[in-house]
Amino acid sequence: MQTLLPALTALAAVALLAGGCSGEGEPGATPSPPPPSASEHAGADEPSLRAGLVRLWVGDDATAEDTETGECFADALIEASTPQQLAGAGILDGSHTVVAELPVLDRAGAELWVDAQLACTDLVAESTRAQVAATKGKVDRTAYEACLRDALTEQQLREAAEEAVMGNLAGDAVSAFSAAQLTCVQQALPPD
Repeated sequence: MQTLLPALTALAAVALLAGGCSGEGEPGATPSPPPPSASEHAGADEPSLRAGLVRLWVGDDATAEDTETGECFADALIEASTPQQLAGAGILDGSHTVVAELPVLDRAGAELWVDAQLACTDLVAESTRAQVAATKGKVDRTAYEACLRDALTEQQLREAAEEAVMGNLAGDAVSAFSAAQLTCVQQALPPD
């Protein structure tokens, strides 16, 4: 998650949670496309693709937990997309190699990214971990996490995650999430 968190850490460690909804079954929602077939991945060097996606996810200072999550993320993204979709989003370059740094994604790329991310991470827990680390353990982990889970709906959190990878860090959903984090940190700190 290193590629998402650095930009967001500046906004009170905005590690974003999004729910498991893909919009299916909602009135007026666009149905999700079927997962790609094995033939759509033909010609792609899947082991290199997977390794590149893990590297893009974890960055340089990966823990074993980060690497495990990155592997889950890479598998989920490969399963849900084609190399052409990843190239169209800017995650792969013209030679179908994973880029060195995550670009700002368009809506379709953000949805692919966030779906894979949420298949493998609990971003409220990630935000909690970041806040506990940033305050050197002063934030009450349980209180912060409960507050954050109560503050926003899963859909609002999903929208914040998508806005973040689309580079819209001043968007309404990211702003609401940042405000919720600040409130929850204040409530989870011990009294002076």
